[in-house]
Amino acid sequence: MEPEVIAENVFDRVMNFCRNNYDDTLECLTNHSPDQLDVFIDAYLTDKEGNELDEAIENSDMFWDEVKKEYEKMWNNGMALEVAYFLGNELDLIPYSIIENDGLDDASKVRYLKAYDEVLYKFSDAIKHALQDSKPLSSADLYDWYMKIADAVSIKSSDYSEEVSNLLDFYDMLDDNAKLEMLSNLLDDIADVLYDIEEKYLPDLGVLKNS
Repeated sequence: MEPEVIAENVFDRVMNFCRNNYDDTLECLTNHSPDQLDVFIDAYLTDKEGNELDEAIENSDMFWDEVKKEYEKMWNNGMALEVAYFLGNELDLIPYSIIENDGLDDASKVRYLKAYDEVLYKFSDAIKHALQDSKPLSSADLYDWYMKIADAVSIKSSDYSEEVSNLLDFYDMLDDNAKLEMLSNLLDDIADVLYDIEEKYLPDLGVLKNS
């Protein structure tokens, strides 16, 4: 059995376990980080796979290092997707909360949606530059953008800033390639939110695109 096959089997089973047994998938994945692979790997291998791994390690000093390297790639990619999903979800909830806020009249809803639209374009430009330069934004940069969004739409809840900060702690665990992947996925989420604002929410309020 090849190192990448073992790593893939283990990671797929770890991911399945985390999604089915934990409310916080990211926390579970953190508990299954690459530096802990030797501690938990046996729990995610069949007896046959475990025997094959032991035999392969006995026959090659490099085999275990290759398994760890392959698992680390998959773990980083999996974490990147999860972090992007949750950070994107924070952005996706904002226009819905504006529309459903009975304390706002239509004019205020339009104003907040337009302000949100504007800051999201600037945020997406910052991500595009980071991707073009292959230099990921820092967690501090991302936090600042999320706080700019909060200012634009008058989010006062401390839960928002705490959730963003918590997610960015997981972002900091990623290597640079995974951070860039996370940003790429987040950029797609931003594009979806911008589409909804301009093609759904604002038109529903009687505002035509570019007006």
